[in-house]
Parts: sequence; structure tokens; C-alpha cells
Amino acid sequence: FIGGLQSNKANMLVKGVVPHGKLVVETVNSLKVAKKLDSAMSEFDGKTLEVFVQINTSGEVTKSGVSTEEAVELCQQITKECERVKLKGVMTIGAPGDETCLDELVACRNHIAEQLGIDPKDLEVSMGMSDDFAVAIQKGSTNVRVGSVIFGARDYSNKK
Repeated sequence: FIGGLQSNKANMLVKGVVPHGKLVVETVNSLKVAKKLDSAMSEFDGKTLEVFVQINTSGEVTKSGVSTEEAVELCQQITKECERVKLKGVMTIGAPGDETCLDELVACRNHIAEQLGIDPKDLEVSMGMSDDFAVAIQKGSTNVRVGSVIFGARDYSNKK
């Protein structure tokens, strides 16, 4: 799942997907959402839900995610307080054309791993979309989101 997830929709998402397959949530940006996901997973004995913490590396107010300064604390809280939610990695939607956002995410992942006492390779990095996935991979991305490369550009003509 990629996109803004309201905490009141976490239960619906988990119950709608987990019985039928695997769910990974890429856009966790608060402990409240993580705890709601954790609670929703309580029905599924022994299963865990993998999440990526969304980090706003561009500082744009139009983008969701925690700041790089808040990221360590949120990751620590998730690993300590959510027994059925596993921190899989970090993700960002950087500013178009600004490669420093990608470098910032890798540096942030490394700092988080250090603070958690784990190998940075144990935390995945999800960054890069159709326009910049090649650069993102060169900079260390382990996951890219390339919808428009596969499905074509979005048609916004019906949007009001």
C-alpha cells in the first residue's frame, strides 16, 4: 500500500488484504498509524506486517512524512511498541529533479540503523519513481515505484 493512510482506515486495509496475501505499507508517518496497524494484525496469529516509515526529505509542505530529525524516534517507537509490525525500511517522495532528497534518505536510513543497532542493509530504501528510478537505484534504492513507466502517464483530464 502506497499513499496516505488515515489511522481510522488501518483496520479496513489490513482485514481486506492480509487474509488474501501479503501486505506491505509504504507510507507510515506516525506512531498512531503504526499502532492501529499493529492492533489490526492481532487477528492474524503469528503474522507480521512490514512497514516503511515515510520521511519528507524535501521539506515540502505538500509532502507527507516525518522530518529526518523525527525519523529515528518514530522508528524506535515502532520497533519497541508494535509487536506485529516490522520496520522494513524508509521511503521518500523527493522533490522532482532534486537528487539531494535521495542522498538525504540514504543518510537518514544509515543514522536510523546506527541508532537501532542494526546493519543498514537490514533497512530497505524505497525511493525513485518513473522519472528518476535509475538515479535512485544508483544512489542505493532497493525499491522503486514505476507505475507510469509500466501503465503510461496518468490522465488528469477528468479531474476538476
